[in-house]
Amino acid sequence: MSEPVAVRFGDLAWEDDVAGIRDRASTVDSSRWAMVEYAADAARAEWCEDGHRGLVHDGEIEYEFGDGRDKLVLRTGDAFLLPSGVAHRGRNLAGGPTTMFLIDDPAGA
Repeated sequence: MSEPVAVRFGDLAWEDDVAGIRDRASTVDSSRWAMVEYAADAARAEWCEDGHRGLVHDGEIEYEFGDGRDKLVLRTGDAFLLPSGVAHRGRNLAGGPTTMFLIDDPAGA
């Protein structure tokens, strides 16, 4: 059984991921937990196939999928699941930053 744990994101330094996207991350029971911030108009160019479970803390983000399925638009307070192995990339739709809490589910794990 795992021990109780608190992740104090406010105590962690922001780390740049790609232009306009940064995160504060920690490992909990072999999973990456992160607060991710997309700056206004930030978007990922690369496809990601890792799965993610999360919650939009503030803002609005749109995920598009490599297989052409309908885009997924998420707003403040929305929880979501992006399945592992499904290529996706996000784009901030808010006029300001969008922040999300994510737990990663790596593809192939």
